[in-house]
Amino acid sequence: MSDDKPSQSIYEPLKYEAFNAPIAALDVVQCVPHSCAIKGANGGFPTSADGWFATVFSSGGRAFDKAVWPFLLVSANAVFWTVLVNASDDINPYRANIRLDKTYSYGLAFTLGLILSFRLNRSILRFWTAMTRWGNMVVTSRSMVSSILVHGRDNPYHRDQIVCWTAAISIALKRRLRQLDIESSELLGILTKEQIEDLKNSNNPPLYAANMVRRHLKQVMDVRPDMNHSPLSPARSGEMRQHERYLDGLIHNGGNLESILATPMPLIYVAHIRSFLIIYLVSLPYLLGALWEWSTIVIVPLIAAIYLGLEAASSEVESPFDKGRSNDLDLDLYCFTILKNIQQLVKRRNEKDGLL
Repeated sequence: MSDDKPSQSIYEPLKYEAFNAPIAALDVVQCVPHSCAIKGANGGFPTSADGWFATVFSSGGRAFDKAVWPFLLVSANAVFWTVLVNASDDINPYRANIRLDKTYSYGLAFTLGLILSFRLNRSILRFWTAMTRWGNMVVTSRSMVSSILVHGRDNPYHRDQIVCWTAAISIALKRRLRQLDIESSELLGILTKEQIEDLKNSNNPPLYAANMVRRHLKQVMDVRPDMNHSPLSPARSGEMRQHERYLDGLIHNGGNLESILATPMPLIYVAHIRSFLIIYLVSLPYLLGALWEWSTIVIVPLIAAIYLGLEAASSEVESPFDKGRSNDLDLDLYCFTILKNIQQLVKRRNEKDGLL
């Protein structure tokens, strides 16, 4: 794609209406629980700010589906052994000889709880990092566009291209994190069909969009003797460095988000935890069933729900980019915010340029 400015007959100034269709195409409709499930104050899944009633009795905000098969296995095993031992007179005398050292039992349970808490802490840190990075994307995009609309006013074509490609970075990053192809409807109006195809065909769309920003930024800030820009060299250099920092911030935050997607928790760590967790839960009826008797049918599934719930929560927040999960990051809403901010800034620029 050429960086040269098109002829006046081809170039049309960027107007804020160009963002209407991409904004409308973003899926910002919140995920809503089943009609019989408890909803939060905003009608979607409950949040931590919605109070005890909404959160304690909520089933939609949990990740039980990630641990349903281990839970059923452990529960069925507990029922089988409890019924076998307590309903059979032949096996019943054996119950009185079953003893288990409490230190061993409590020590193993404490160790597993500590390890699971550490896993959950590491996973939440990844979630928090992703949330922070997307917040930085919103702020940096806003700063980039706000600044270039002022400092690039003497080169409107390349200025407008910087604005458009800055908006495209967030859309491309969202699709990449969800491992989906670029959706044309989310960019058409901001970019041309040819530009969207070039973006789709690139190996790394967010990086391609950032590179296009840099190419147009060079054209805006370039100081050439034939344009009588020599007296402006110091000022242009400072502006260029500032905009490069904004662009580097977008690339840096995008790279951090991609690293979260590409580097899950080490398999050896997760596999080791899950193996010993299953061994512990399956062995509970055999080791403590004689003490709990028929209560084993209730106690073992309850313990399993606690431990497997922690493991499922860790798995849920470890990769927060899966759309439709109750605990995912709303990437569409982040992109919606970025586009709305840019649209507002462009509208203000249109007003100053007399284009409204």
